[in-house]
Amino acid sequence: MSVIERHPRRTRGNGFGDVVLVVVLVAMALAVVVVVVVLADASGKKTPQGPRGAGALDALQADITASGLVVCSRTDLPDPLATDAVAARTLVVAVQCRDGETATVQADAFADDADRDAAARSISGVGRPRASSTVRTYGDLVVVVQGGAEDVVADRIDAVLLAKGAA
Repeated sequence: MSVIERHPRRTRGNGFGDVVLVVVLVAMALAVVVVVVVLADASGKKTPQGPRGAGALDALQADITASGLVVCSRTDLPDPLATDAVAARTLVVAVQCRDGETATVQADAFADDADRDAAARSISGVGRPRASSTVRTYGDLVVVVQGGAEDVVADRIDAVLLAKGAA
């Protein structure tokens, strides 16, 4: 009798132990593959979350108003100034419009992420917005929020964007 024939798993249950061992090894191998894929995806460039497509500007406005802020005025720009932008909107936002403390939100929508990222870099790098301005990418949008140095409204808008996944 050979060693294989005398092995306990081979002699009990007609090789059921071998089947269990193979299933466990395959499951462990799949688990390793899943972990590697997840880690590789997490270390790669992530696309900022946020609104996508034709309704992106409306979704941004809805996110701002859902946070308890009020849009005092809205201006849609039919011919956006940003290169490769497909649409643009300027919002004047406040806690209450009659307060006087407002923040200006300039949002430009882009057809693809590469154009959006290039626009965000050019605004952040070359143009250097004022110290009280922030530049975020949010879905298909580049969003510039301008307010006073200690502007509560601008801080709230920036907090909403970050909470929704803006970069």
